[in-house]
Amino acid sequence: MKSCQLLRLEHNLIGRVVGAVEMLTAGMQGGRGASTPLFGAIEFFASFVDGCHEVKEEEGLLSVLAGYGLPAEDSFGGLLGEHAEGRRLVGALRRLPAQRLESEAVTLMQAYLALLRRHMAREHAVLLPYAERVLSPSDETRLARVFDAVEQRAMGPAGREVVLALAGAVTEACRALKPPSGREKVLVRDIMRTRTGKVVPHDSLARAVERMRVLGTRELPVVEHGRLVGILARSDIEPHVGHHEWTTVRTAMTANPVTVDADAPIATVALLLLERSFNSVPVMERGRLVGMVARRDLLRMLAGDHPQFPT
Repeated sequence: MKSCQLLRLEHNLIGRVVGAVEMLTAGMQGGRGASTPLFGAIEFFASFVDGCHEVKEEEGLLSVLAGYGLPAEDSFGGLLGEHAEGRRLVGALRRLPAQRLESEAVTLMQAYLALLRRHMAREHAVLLPYAERVLSPSDETRLARVFDAVEQRAMGPAGREVVLALAGAVTEACRALKPPSGREKVLVRDIMRTRTGKVVPHDSLARAVERMRVLGTRELPVVEHGRLVGILARSDIEPHVGHHEWTTVRTAMTANPVTVDADAPIATVALLLLERSFNSVPVMERGRLVGMVARRDLLRMLAGDHPQFPT
């Protein structure tokens, strides 16, 4: 598996945990019963995100890319600083006594989660696409060795299975707990559209344009063998005007799109749409595409044009 593909898969795993913890902390103000999933989340972030995933980037990917000369120092210069800030926040969370975890962890945790989402979004937008353009086969061989060494050092022989089990346990525990305020929180699943339409990579752009017209949408998820592999927007199609019939979706789509978890608070997707200037993003649940959420869905909710939000 190529290095950037592996890092993207790890981002998806991290994103699922982040979405679940965001849901738990969204209304937490000193409530009871949340200590166990919070402890698990902190351990996941410390052992896997800070101690393994980001070390792969530091000792592997960023080290290799330094040999090519980074094309935009302002784009990459802050990545290591964000790693350091993330470790500081997780360290502060780990130092909290158990009896103060629920009452004092919320602000620290929410700051960390927001930082982590911004950081992964930057890597998806700048770092990983650049790496995929410049890395050679020998670079990939070197990165595979570095990644294996980091995993062995950080997690041991069975570390990946342990991490997957911990991530799953944390996600399920967070979802099982309602916010202690007793007020129902609005999640992405509450406003997403499940009738999204789909295209496959070998479809023509002409077919995609027709599906967009019928569904009244500007974006379509691209699915192959039941797995989300890309997103196709009207802006992706525009450069191919006059060639829609014989140009495939794969040619124009954005591969490995940024996604949001179905159980993430709507504030999460609102921030993502704002910071990345997206119109919509795919919604995932346990690795499966379940819908799309767009700016207009948020606006409809705010305007009361949603069954759960009467005016």
